[in-house]
Amino acid sequence: MRPQPDPPRLRNWKCRQIYHVYQRGSQRQATFIRPADFVLYLDRLDNLARRYKVRIHAFCLMTNHVHLLLEPLRRGAISRLMQFLQSQHARYMNGLKHTAGHLWHHHFHVKHIANRSQYCETLLYIERNPSSVNLARQAHLYPYSSAAAHTANQPLLTVTYKKHRAQIRLYLNRWRKEFDFPESGPTNWPDWLRSVRQATYARDLQRQHPASETVSPTRPLARGS
Repeated sequence: MRPQPDPPRLRNWKCRQIYHVYQRGSQRQATFIRPADFVLYLDRLDNLARRYKVRIHAFCLMTNHVHLLLEPLRRGAISRLMQFLQSQHARYMNGLKHTAGHLWHHHFHVKHIANRSQYCETLLYIERNPSSVNLARQAHLYPYSSAAAHTANQPLLTVTYKKHRAQIRLYLNRWRKEFDFPESGPTNWPDWLRSVRQATYARDLQRQHPASETVSPTRPLARGS
C-alpha cells in the first residue's frame, strides 16, 4: 500500500516575521535539470512575491531542494506564494520530462526566525550551501542564490541564461542592520561566506530534515567577529 502524504498543516503566520522555508524533491529527485529551469523558477518567485506582498531576504536553489528566507506582509502570503510557485514549477518540470506525479516531497517545511542570532545563522547557512557541497568554489559566485546581491549590496539581482532572464528584488535592510553593513557599496560578504564562523542552526536543520547534499557541522556565530 502506497504511503499517503502528510495532511496539510495549518500555519500560524505572523506578518513582518521572518521564516526559513525549504523543500526537497520527492525521493530526492532533481527539481532542476537545466540552467533555464533555475532562471524560470526565480522569475516566478519574484512575480509571486510581489503579487502576494512577501519580502525575499535570501534564497538558494540547489539541484534537488530550495531554501527561501521570507517575510510576509500579509497573513497567509507565504502559503499562497508557495502553493503557486511549487505547483507551477512541478507542472513545468513534468512537461519538460514528459512525466507525471509529485515533484516535491509532500509539504514544505518552515522555521520561524525568532531572533537576531538565528537570522544571521540561517542566512549564512542558506548561502553557504553551494560551497559546502562543492557546487561552487566560492559561495558568492554561485549563480542561483542571493549571495551575489549581498556581495554587491544591491537589492536587484539579475540572473540570465541565453534568452531567459529573471530579476529578483531582495530586501536588504535587515541584513545590513544585523551584519553592520552600510546602505550602499560593496561589502566583505564573500569573507563571511568563506569564514569558519558558522552556525548551530545548520547542524540542527540537517539532523531533522537530511537532504542528499550534506552540510558541515557548525559553531555559534559571533557578532562582527
